[in-house]
Amino acid sequence: MATENKPVIGITARVEEDQMYSLDPVYANAILQAGGLPLIVPIVDEEDIPLLCERLDGLIVTGGGDINPNIYGEEPHVRLGAVYPGSDKYEAELILNFLKLDKPFIGMCRGMQMFNVAFGGTVYQDLEAQYEGTLYQHKQMAMRTHRTHSVKLEEDSLLYEIMKEKEFHVNSFHHQGVKDVAEGLEVAARAADGLVEALQSPNHQFAMGIQWHPEEFALQGDEASRNIFSYFVKECLIDKKQNQ
Repeated sequence: MATENKPVIGITARVEEDQMYSLDPVYANAILQAGGLPLIVPIVDEEDIPLLCERLDGLIVTGGGDINPNIYGEEPHVRLGAVYPGSDKYEAELILNFLKLDKPFIGMCRGMQMFNVAFGGTVYQDLEAQYEGTLYQHKQMAMRTHRTHSVKLEEDSLLYEIMKEKEFHVNSFHHQGVKDVAEGLEVAARAADGLVEALQSPNHQFAMGIQWHPEEFALQGDEASRNIFSYFVKECLIDKKQNQ
């Protein structure tokens, strides 16, 4: 892909204490592999969020700390981890503003949970303490490329269309998870214990949330995972050309 045609894809970083940014290079490398140009997105003033969204061709919201339960109207559970309210508010506004423009978006891990919360949904503050029924391991102790539990895709989902696989195993690094799905979003995948593993918006060109980390598998050569990033970058390129 010619350099001038590469879509610019913003990637949020993990924010510590609302002031320090860190980002695993696998996110950027997966985008580079797919032909996009990654750009780490910092927290900006609220009035600058619309301008930032206009300049980006795509957006990935990544992992990080726990989501502040005040955002979705709950008191903090005793097993809630560290929260950074400034980051939560910013990411919610960023997602909503970006999708007002109907540009391609992926929320990964915590990013999927924030996608749900931004649209009015809720999360389990701690799965082990709050999830009803059998719960499998969602915070694995194995290396990041190990596939620890199974996921089943809905056959009418965009993710199934992209990956061409219905059931497979994924890596998992979270103790929170989607509880009440926001109005307007649809479940695209679940784990064997019933926990939501992917979301999509039928009201947008390309807007989805993925609970696992396909970027790790994409860089290992897994075709289905690479398809996610290739399809995403193609959608971002279409949007870029339409807005030139």
